[in-house]
Amino acid sequence: MPVHHYPPCPKCRQPLVRKPAGQCPKCGADVAAFVARERERETRIEKVVAVIGTALVITVLVLGGGLGAIEGVLAYAIGGAAIWVLARGTFYSRDDPAA
Repeated sequence: MPVHHYPPCPKCRQPLVRKPAGQCPKCGADVAAFVARERERETRIEKVVAVIGTALVITVLVLGGGLGAIEGVLAYAIGGAAIWVLARGTFYSRDDPAA
């Protein structure tokens, strides 16, 4: 499930929760194109993570079929950590200084 964030205004850094007429409500900067780029970026990341996640699950199922419980849990934990590393860019803006 996608988690959409509110990217910061490129001018004043305030979260863009509302964007009346494609402008920042605080400073009035035109943010429509910026928000569209951020949404496209999120969509691309989500698709890549979904494909890689599916491949990891299939790989763990195929290769881990003969593993015991502890080894199987460890294999899924490693796969989950890999997905987290790949997906973390979805939750912040490339222009976000906190990231």
